[in-house]
This record gives sequence, structure tokens and C-alpha cells, in this order.
Amino acid sequence: MPDMTSKPMSLQSLASMTHVLSRSHDVREVLETAAENARSAMAAATVSIGQVDLGVDVVRTIVNVGDLAESESRWPDDEVYPIGTNERLMSAIHELRSWTDDVTDPNCAPHEREQLEKLGKGSSLVTPLVVEGQAWGEFYATRHIGAAPFDVEAIAYAEVVAAILAAAVSRTLRERELESLAFHDALTGLFNRRGLDERVDQLFELGDRLERKIAVVAVDINDLKCINDTQGHLSGDQQIRTVATALIRSFSPMSTSVVARVGGDEFTVMVADAEVACVEDAINAVCAQISGPISAIGVSAGLATATLTTESTTTAPELLAAADQALYVAKRSESLVAVRADGGPLEESLSA
Repeated sequence: MPDMTSKPMSLQSLASMTHVLSRSHDVREVLETAAENARSAMAAATVSIGQVDLGVDVVRTIVNVGDLAESESRWPDDEVYPIGTNERLMSAIHELRSWTDDVTDPNCAPHEREQLEKLGKGSSLVTPLVVEGQAWGEFYATRHIGAAPFDVEAIAYAEVVAAILAAAVSRTLRERELESLAFHDALTGLFNRRGLDERVDQLFELGDRLERKIAVVAVDINDLKCINDTQGHLSGDQQIRTVATALIRSFSPMSTSVVARVGGDEFTVMVADAEVACVEDAINAVCAQISGPISAIGVSAGLATATLTTESTTTAPELLAAADQALYVAKRSESLVAVRADGGPLEESLSA
């Protein structure tokens, strides 16, 4: 007589899993929660979840749960399995099929037999995680030697788990994309004004420091309106992307730098804990590159800096305003290098 007690338990675990995953917003948490729930419901020794990297045709394991072998870890750094040389993985990832294997079965796939023997397990089940019609990852479960191998009911259950998990992953990725859109400029991928504002407080936070140097660079593309009017907005957009790329390349070596597009032709760069000369060299390199003989445009830049202390009163709006004022001077004088702010409300007085 079949054991009917396992079915309500499986349904209960699926309902519980769906409820938990619907509240989770972190991919790693989603995967770990699903793996733990599935292992318990399936009486599995282990459950592993990996992500497909089709660029190099491999599956990278993200999380392992259960009675792990010595060679396994819960959050592995470099557990990678080639797809092209593994018939089970090829079928799961490229054909979207589920498979079971058992070391006592003469027809057990050679690669899978070797893997099970390495892990000290008796049987396995693999099913793909399909997100938006494509294989996103792999759900992999094992049972101990001597335990009943996975059957068709186990496959059906694993496929339901995979579907629930894929929906949760898809939702999480969409939420991450929406969050990225909220804080990033769609054209360039840089932070937008909102994204910049979110990070200003972090840069102006002293923490345990006695002081902190802050530099703000205001950048404006010269004659962008003329490019849009004479060559079209597609050409103008390309010029904007060119400047964005130049700023990222020049300032990315400074780990605290934040680069944002804050208007149609306006950019702001904020840097903490960097020497003023380094910031000045970085923006001047951008000015030289964009204003070169093969460029259709140029940029103007203004630079303002301050040293924050527990006694200082300089605020972010004041520093941004000082950089904007220096930018105005640069544009009016057609300066080929950044103009530095002088005087104003800053803690430091910087000469032009």
C-alpha cells in the first residue's frame, strides 16, 4: 500500500516554501531557503543549486545544503561543472529535461557514477531551473547509499520546486532591475541624481576618522544642443555615452568615487579620501581626451574640495554649488582644464 503521508507533507512544504520565497528579496537567501525546504521534503541527503554560465558552458554551484562531502562547502567559491562533457547536464540545460541516476543501475551515466562515488552518495536527481524560457540554473539532489533512489514522484516534486524557485528568482531579478533603474541613468548606466543623493551622506560621514577629504567635480558637455540640432539626438546620445565612459575609466581607480549623470549634458563626480592633485589629474585627463582633435565635442569642468572634521560646517549642497560655480567660470573662459573653486563657504580656500 502506498505511503500517503508523504504527499500532504510535500504539499505543506511547497506552500511553506512559496510563502517564504515570496517575502525574500535576496537571490542567495531565495536559493538557500528553497534548497533546505526541498531537502527535507524529498528526504534527500543533499540539495545543491547552481547557475548556468553559457558564455563558458559551465554550471557554477551557488549553495550546497545537507550532509556534505569533505570536498563540498555550503557557499563554494569555485565549484564548477563543465556542461559539454556531461550528458546529464547537457540534457538538463540544453534540452530542459530532468534525470535520475543510481549507482546500482548498470545504465547509470559514467560521469554521474563518478560524481556520486566522489560524494559518497547512492543516487541523484537533476532538473533545470528555467527563467523566462531559458535554463538559468540546475537543481541537484542526492540520497545516501542504501536509501531508495529518486522515482518519478520525486522528479515531479523537484520540477514543481524548480518552477517555484524560478519564479522567485525571476521576481528578484526584476526587482533588482527596477531598483537599478530607480538609481541609475538608463542611457549611460551611471548613477542618476537620486542615486548620487543616496550616496552623498555616506561620503560625508566621518565615522571613526578625525578628518576626511571630499572632492566634487562638476562636468558639462560643450555645445551638446548644437550636436542634437545638427546631427540628431542619436549622435548626441553617443557623445553623452562617450563622456560617461571617459569619466568611469578615469575615476574607477579611486575606490570611493561616485560618477553620476545629473542632467542632459551634466555630470557630477564625488570622491572621498583622495589627494586633490589626483582628482585634478583625473578630470583633466578626461578634458584632454574629450576635447582632442578627433572629438566632435569638448567638456568643461569645475572642482571644489573640502576637508571635513568634527568641527567643520561644510555641507554637500555647498560643495556642489562651489563646483558648479567653478564650472561656470570654466565654460565662460573656455578653459581646457578644470577650474578649481576659490573662496566661498569651503573649509579650504583653493586657488584657481
